Amino acid sequence: CAARFRDIEMAQKKAQEFDIVYFVKESAANPELRYSLRTVCENFPHRKVWFYGGRPSYLHPDGHVHVVQNQKSKWERTTAMIRQICENPEITDNWWLFNDDFFVMHKTDGIPAAYNGDLYKYIVKVENRHGQKSTLYTQQLRETVKKLENKGCTTLNYALHIPILINKEKALATLDAFPGSPMFRSLYGNFNSIGGIDMKDCKITGLDREPDEGRVFLSTEDTAFMSGKVGEYIRDKFREPSRFE
Repeated sequence: CAARFRDIEMAQKKAQEFDIVYFVKESAANPELRYSLRTVCENFPHRKVWFYGGRPSYLHPDGHVHVVQNQKSKWERTTAMIRQICENPEITDNWWLFNDDFFVMHKTDGIPAAYNGDLYKYIVKVENRHGQKSTLYTQQLRETVKKLENKGCTTLNYALHIPILINKEKALATLDAFPGSPMFRSLYGNFNSIGGIDMKDCKITGLDREPDEGRVFLSTEDTAFMSGKVGEYIRDKFREPSRFE
């Protein structure tokens, strides 16, 4: 336990030495990404910011690797880009994985590894939401649990809408151990025993839900960002352009 917290402390102290990598969809407009970058510049220490995938013409990261996203599924696209990132010598050995709907609302020196309970409980929650019916998503979750258990791993749910610190060597080992598998974050976290803290997810959906102003991280869906209270709150708080605009 003491060693784990020393690792967390080291990660926080060295956050400014790590690169941030965004997976970016092919789109002419991406307002969430614009504001995510504004929050990063103001509140999250880093070395460089990279885009993998697309790039809106009005945003200029430190580095961009255009990736044609023609794989059959989201998961195939994700794993292909992760491998490319980990084989890129210009990116730091440890890097922060960001999505365009991650917003850093307050200053932080990084974030420890975090999970949201166990994957079994999450599966039940999702299936109850769909009338106790299995979906493709929950089938993939169950397959992930089975693969982790077969290797003697824990089955914690690392699929939170917050950044996660990825180590290149460990990420490649994870991809090799689970070829073609979805749910990279949970596979990575459990296979490499990163531990962490149990945390409630920060994603806000719906037009009327208001954000908890004390939370360091927020995430939204497109509709909530464009037309909801949470989007209005984020846009009002971060009006100044970032260095990437």
